[in-house]
Amino acid sequence: MNMQSDSFKISFIIPVLNGEKYISRCLENIFSEMNDHDEIIVVDNGSTDATLNIVNKLESVKLVKQSNVSISTSRNSGAKIAEGDFFAFIDSDCLVCDGWREAAIEILSSNPIIAGTGSHYDLPENPTWVERAWLSSRKLSPSENTSVVGGNFIIKKSAFEAVNGFDEKLITDEDTDIGIRLRKAGFKVIYAPQVRVIHLGNAKTMRQFVKKEYWHATSIVQKMKWKDIDKPMFMTYAFLALFVLSVSLMPFAFAGAVSPLPIAGMIISIPVITVIYRTYHFRQYRYIFSLILLYFLFYIVRSAKVLRFVILDRFRTN
Repeated sequence: MNMQSDSFKISFIIPVLNGEKYISRCLENIFSEMNDHDEIIVVDNGSTDATLNIVNKLESVKLVKQSNVSISTSRNSGAKIAEGDFFAFIDSDCLVCDGWREAAIEILSSNPIIAGTGSHYDLPENPTWVERAWLSSRKLSPSENTSVVGGNFIIKKSAFEAVNGFDEKLITDEDTDIGIRLRKAGFKVIYAPQVRVIHLGNAKTMRQFVKKEYWHATSIVQKMKWKDIDKPMFMTYAFLALFVLSVSLMPFAFAGAVSPLPIAGMIISIPVITVIYRTYHFRQYRYIFSLILLYFLFYIVRSAKVLRFVILDRFRTN
């Protein structure tokens, strides 16, 4: 480890809820990568399994106990007691890889306007086809990015404080939000594939995928105003409009008045467009058909979340 990286202190902040399955491996990997003056802060959100027993055995780990708060609040709570120059937000089901620390510090210390860095997750051993397809968008070279991955994100303390940390009103998508606010504040976030973690808690089946994406879609109901709409939200609206239109045309198709092919085309057009863009952008063509299926489910789930919110909101107002 060079002298430059040795002069910085990193606070590893790990939010966890019932993480007994992975927390030990997560901490072991951080211990093997951290410097002597680095620190680890575990923020527990009311675990009822063996998580606290595991963490309490490690005297060097600082523990913050909370209950039923948002992931943003958990991350911010860890940051409030952190003493490091950099805050490293690592999810409890992630394993930092060899060279993580030095690679991250090299990027953060290279330019004053670089606020943070990280990368998309690496695959675990023996990944399922769902994991292989969904996580196939990993870039191979560093680039400026507008978003971050909350489970593998290291940020300068000064930049974190400049944007007031994570938005605690958000249930999900807090990582995307802070990336946008950092850019608006004049900072840069660098995607760096050498700052690697392996994510163990991926959705491994279609059922798990649907469940996880439905939870992630919680954030979109907080972006119902036009000024807050991003590309994924716009594509969700487009999918929902085409899906409703295709459903309304199905009786005509059954009656033979309309060909079913254009209807089918409308239903899958948004997933297909998304996959074409993604595969071209990342030069990953191997999983095209798997991704079309997953993105169809992705947009179905997000559309269902929007409709549920609109319908329930109407009932509330009535």
